[in-house]
Amino acid sequence: MPQSFHDEALDITYFYPSQFTPIADPPSTESARCGRTTLLAHANNRIGNSSFTLSTVDNTCPDTPRDAAALLPFVRGQVLNQLKPLGMPAITREPMRYVLDGRPAAITLASVAVPGKNPHSFYAGKACAMSSVATRHHKKSDPPDPASHVLCFDFTTDNADLVSSMLSFIVQFGNDPPEPLFLASAQPRP
Repeated sequence: MPQSFHDEALDITYFYPSQFTPIADPPSTESARCGRTTLLAHANNRIGNSSFTLSTVDNTCPDTPRDAAALLPFVRGQVLNQLKPLGMPAITREPMRYVLDGRPAAITLASVAVPGKNPHSFYAGKACAMSSVATRHHKKSDPPDPASHVLCFDFTTDNADLVSSMLSFIVQFGNDPPEPLFLASAQPRP
């Protein structure tokens, strides 16, 4: 049975596989003034180690996307920065756009080979969505409404076969029907 986590402030419920154990009081992903880690969970089992983080980034953070067009370079840069401390990361799936509950979203996948006595690899996925649905303006000259937050989901694992498990994560905004957090077509190509 999947576990669930409800973010009261954003009225979002996340559903994830039961092998993940949430970490109490997760650290912030950005500076405390503009970003917040909502949920951090780990899974360590016979087939590998995995973790995921749910976070929100305030629009006052540097480089935070202000509109959907900026999501692609944002997720790409973030996933590479996340893996850089381990080695030379490579994008395995270029960022792609999609819509999550009417919100613009983007996803990308990357990996890094960790050299050393016991060489191994880490795989990561990052998906981010604007926290609010874009509103339509009456005039083309009206600027787009800035997003108040960007919602991000980070997934890391040391087993390439577990990358597909991230597709089992489900999200529900308010009372809307639950839907997959990731696109099945985001899988890296063989």
